[in-house]
Amino acid sequence: MSKPSIFSENFFVNLAILSLLFLSMLYFGAPTESTNLDGSWTQAFAYAFKNNFQAGVDYIFTYGPLGYFYHPISRYDADLFYLFITWQVIFNLLLATFFLIVSHRIDGKIDKFIYFFLLIVVLSAFPPESIYLLGITAAVILVITTLSNINKKLGQITLFLTILLFLAAVSLTKFVYFVLAGVGLFAMTVMVWHLYSLRLALTIPIIFTIFIMAMWLISGQSLSNFPSFIIYSLKISGGYSEAMSYDIRLVDIQYAVASFFVITLMAMVACLTKPWKLERFVIAAMVMLSLFLAWKSGFVRQGLHERIFFAFAVIVPFFLEYNRSMNAMLLVSYRALRYLAVFIALSGLFVVVNPIGYKPSNFMGHWNQRITSNFHTLLNLSQFKATQDKTVTILKQQHNLPNIRAQVGQATVDIFSWEQGMIFLNELNWHPRPVFQSYVAYTPALAAINGDFFASDKAAEFVIFKMQAVDLQFPLMNDAEAVKILLRDYQPVLKEKGYLLLKHAPRGKGIVSNGATLLSQKIKIGEQLDVRALNHKQFVLSLDIRKSLLGRLYSLLYRFPEIRLEIEDTSGIPMSYRIIPGMVTSGFVINPLIRHRGELSAWYTENIPLKKVTTLRVVVEPDWLHYLFQNDIAVKINEFNVTPYPIDDVVKQRI
Repeated sequence: MSKPSIFSENFFVNLAILSLLFLSMLYFGAPTESTNLDGSWTQAFAYAFKNNFQAGVDYIFTYGPLGYFYHPISRYDADLFYLFITWQVIFNLLLATFFLIVSHRIDGKIDKFIYFFLLIVVLSAFPPESIYLLGITAAVILVITTLSNINKKLGQITLFLTILLFLAAVSLTKFVYFVLAGVGLFAMTVMVWHLYSLRLALTIPIIFTIFIMAMWLISGQSLSNFPSFIIYSLKISGGYSEAMSYDIRLVDIQYAVASFFVITLMAMVACLTKPWKLERFVIAAMVMLSLFLAWKSGFVRQGLHERIFFAFAVIVPFFLEYNRSMNAMLLVSYRALRYLAVFIALSGLFVVVNPIGYKPSNFMGHWNQRITSNFHTLLNLSQFKATQDKTVTILKQQHNLPNIRAQVGQATVDIFSWEQGMIFLNELNWHPRPVFQSYVAYTPALAAINGDFFASDKAAEFVIFKMQAVDLQFPLMNDAEAVKILLRDYQPVLKEKGYLLLKHAPRGKGIVSNGATLLSQKIKIGEQLDVRALNHKQFVLSLDIRKSLLGRLYSLLYRFPEIRLEIEDTSGIPMSYRIIPGMVTSGFVINPLIRHRGELSAWYTENIPLKKVTTLRVVVEPDWLHYLFQNDIAVKINEFNVTPYPIDDVVKQRI
């Protein structure tokens, strides 16, 4: 591409590679959602975008106002289909261009072939997080490596502005990209200051700020809400490790640690080889931070999320900048470390994805099908859209809620816990609590926000309620403050297809305060507490579970161990539920036991006696990680003074 003639062989080779990169990474979204958890929140972002919901105010999540467009498997929305495809085309073309330009700094045809082969055939089949993490890292490195040769050509200035615009756009999709883009911005500013002047360096954050604020406004957001988006994204990110850690497979961790170690060695060799250059240190820091973010994304919540780390670690060894004139033996060692890093990451990747049928023996076939399908879909978008529209029609018939629709009409409605797709299929007027999926309200502050929402005049007129909990958590622990208000201020109306419709009819004001203290004491991890003397009362349970200093460090670097609440009921049946420390601080309803929709109906109708808790204890899994916590747990039990909402016999029959 550097040759003057576009008819050169080099031009056509680069064009072919660019086309393959683009087609391999292209996605067209997924069918409209009904009840799936992830599908529901991606579709919720489409609704939020169309209705100008304010990020950080109307909804609180780690995705920004452009989050719907970034996610390649966002659920189909007829109104946004062509805008979504436009985003996918433009941003995948930009990513492919960044990856292509960065490749010109890779020495050796073999290394370049491996790099492109991995990008085109292997990486494109895996989660978008790794591609975007790589894309942001590549874009920043691209700026840093060309700064020393600035000649103010129009093409070079256009490239810099395009990269800053790209970083601004992806920063408003997902908060982790905002963080990484911010670090990249700092790295670029430092390098410009080092090479030129502070005045010139400051133009980079100024231009970025102009771009991001402009895109924030174009997205229908108010500038005054931008700080709220940042603050609440930090709150959600800060509690993620504690609340969402899931699954442990040691073999995956072993591969990841080995991969991290080898890439760290590469970075040390690249940085410490004389003559030292600031450029190499800055690039190495950017790579290692990106690798750490990929590690956290992949290994807090394992169970295929590890793909994010391994897909990133397969490519990033090619991004490090090193002295190509170093000692021959050292150069051979560095190249050997690169091959070793790629081999380990690729091996770990295939270990992770083997259960879903992606193997070394068939990945070429998967790629062939994907690129052929993408090419055909790109040429037949109207036909693809028609197919999606038919799917929507079928899903509307399958998930039709005529009785609920008749009752709700155009009134505002929210849904507990995560099946927002049902709201959209039935074309109801969604008016969500800020943390709109209950399992995400995993800190006291986030739970309080939802509680305050339902205690105010902003509360939805109707709520569609379904007992749901992720990871075998205790159901009423999720969104505990909001749930207590639902039980007090919402009247049951009817039940349809497992969904209980509740109507706002307040019996009190403000949040539901805990009643008289029935018990307050400290227990140790694993110690059983007998509460049968209290089971003649309704009560809420509060637990103050605190990490030790080592536990805080451990969860920062890796993930949080699972904490379980083991209880026995009056029939002597033992049960075990996962609990989240931040969720159980303020108290959740545990007596009587309401764990599924049948027991919730029984609470309202009082047709059968509900079981009560007799004993409880808190355990850590695996047990040997108990030293990550302070051994004493403060237990508090308070009366729950809310009685079942009075309903007549007709409603009792309906529910």
